[in-house]
Amino acid sequence: MRRLDPLEGLTIIFIGIIFLLIILFYPRFPNVWVLLALFIPLFILAFALSKVRVKWGKKNAVRFICNFSPIFFVIALYEGLADLIPFLRTDVDELLINIDLALFGVHPTIWLERYSSIWFTDLLSLAYASYYFIPVILITILYFWGKEEEFAVTIFTLLLGYYISFLGYMAMPAVGPRFTLTSLQQDPIKGGVITEFIIHILNLIERTKHDCFPSGHTQIVLISIWFAYQYRRSLYWIFLPIIIALIFSTIYLRYHYVIDIAAGVAFAGVTVVVGPALWKWWVRGRSDKSCKSCIASPPKPLSPSA
Repeated sequence: MRRLDPLEGLTIIFIGIIFLLIILFYPRFPNVWVLLALFIPLFILAFALSKVRVKWGKKNAVRFICNFSPIFFVIALYEGLADLIPFLRTDVDELLINIDLALFGVHPTIWLERYSSIWFTDLLSLAYASYYFIPVILITILYFWGKEEEFAVTIFTLLLGYYISFLGYMAMPAVGPRFTLTSLQQDPIKGGVITEFIIHILNLIERTKHDCFPSGHTQIVLISIWFAYQYRRSLYWIFLPIIIALIFSTIYLRYHYVIDIAAGVAFAGVTVVVGPALWKWWVRGRSDKSCKSCIASPPKPLSPSA
């Protein structure tokens, strides 16, 4: 595996875990051929990209496609989880609800109803949607400003973060308070046109609904802001207020329990420690150094003024 580029290698490992789960829980899946029809081509594509990277990796267009391919794999694999997670185990929403109740004595999403307003909801909906852009903006800036070392470790760690969160969804499936606590809410979410549009789009593009624990939104944006602080301090200050609003919005908009947020913070902490160390170990073991995204030593942080 260490002869593969870390990005493709990490994806291959994750898909291998999915294959193992399909084999172990085969009788539970009524749609096993649908799963195989999705995940086998992704597995083959990851291997093919690793070969393309070695053979044509010096070409700018090829290197760009290979280096940004994790965006495609994250989206495709996340969507594929919709056909996998519901059959692995029953939802653990009741457990998560009870943890929140034990911690706060109330349901946080219901308690926050008293502060609901249309303009506030629209603002937090925009913050919530920024999750889909924050990591992409970060890696794009690092890549096109010639910070290939920083780009390499950042996108590898982000990819690891996504796959860790996906494993969390499979181990602890939950749909969240927007479904489980609806009968206890006094009113639907009070939002304007912006909120309605964002909710509509998210419902269309997110097939996977059992994705609450951990809060992937929290985990990924915290990983992103960590690397922004290390490598692009000006971007960190732009991200900071948006990410604070984003994390709060996950509760206010009823997508997550508070325990999901705590898990997202913990998972992010583990990821930013393990990710760079794993990347360093991986690239040092490679015999092929033809791809410029694979560096033989870990990146050093830029000066805070960068």
